[in-house]
Amino acid sequence: MKSVRKLTVFFFALCLLFALSGCGTEETENKTEYSLYYLSLAESSLETEGYDPTERTTEAMVEEICRLTQEQEDSEVHLRLLPQGVEILDCEYNGQTVTLNFNEEYKKMKNTREILVRAGLVKSFTQIPGVTYVSFLEQGEPMTDSDGNQIGLMDKDTFVENEGKNINSYTSSSINLYFANKKGDRLVKETISKYYSSNVPLERVVLEALIRGPEEEGMQATISPNTKILGVSIVDGVCYVNLDKTFMSEIMSVQEELPVYSIVNSLTDACGVHGVQISVEGETKVTFRESMDLDTMYKADYSLMESSEEGSNAGSSQEGDK
Repeated sequence: MKSVRKLTVFFFALCLLFALSGCGTEETENKTEYSLYYLSLAESSLETEGYDPTERTTEAMVEEICRLTQEQEDSEVHLRLLPQGVEILDCEYNGQTVTLNFNEEYKKMKNTREILVRAGLVKSFTQIPGVTYVSFLEQGEPMTDSDGNQIGLMDKDTFVENEGKNINSYTSSSINLYFANKKGDRLVKETISKYYSSNVPLERVVLEALIRGPEEEGMQATISPNTKILGVSIVDGVCYVNLDKTFMSEIMSVQEELPVYSIVNSLTDACGVHGVQISVEGETKVTFRESMDLDTMYKADYSLMESSEEGSNAGSSQEGDK
């Protein structure tokens, strides 16, 4: 009799185990990989809904997201991404780039919404495997921003968010970044437009862009791309930067003062600080390379900039070597 009871209990437990595992499988299957982007009711942030593609080829997903984005309707919880009247005339996938061609109504959006729309579109398409960039056209011509500059290709890194938080409203800034020239002995300036969440401090955006490296040719990074930002804040006009030990251990092939001043000059230009204090894992009593004491508060030094003559001579020399 006891053995029968034991078998009954065992059988019940086994059934329960299968039932639980079945629930887990169903929950996994219901979890969506992709999202469609909408606008919050206040038009201040992006919101998402899960999206299951009917086909999983790159071309099919590009076409489907393009169609679904235009078919969106306003609801009680969010607004359609594209306002009424704004149409995608063409949507082409070529290589790693999706090119969107809009009608003239696109540029009639107010600036705050237009930035969010652009962010939502970039995020919609770059989530597709095989798509890295999104290009924007208006009536077949390259789209420009409010300052008349061509927007160019955008990727998922164009829009910076707060990690672990919902996408919030975006703002944009024109940022001067200081990298090393090709020889690694002088600083050169690259100006970029960056779109970032209002939750993200501009000083962090600047540092992340520096670590990512230059977009233009003829420049090289001054900081290892593996460097981690442990903290960055501005207090009383001084920017305090805390980096991990990679900053010290993975040295780039540039003159020793350039990494420090690429940080200092970039933060000074973007944030208007009058000094920068760099630490490594919270420690300032360290020397970067041979002579750069990090317990010093550094001020911007533009004398390290490459002159226009030096740049043109370097370009002539490279042409001669070809």
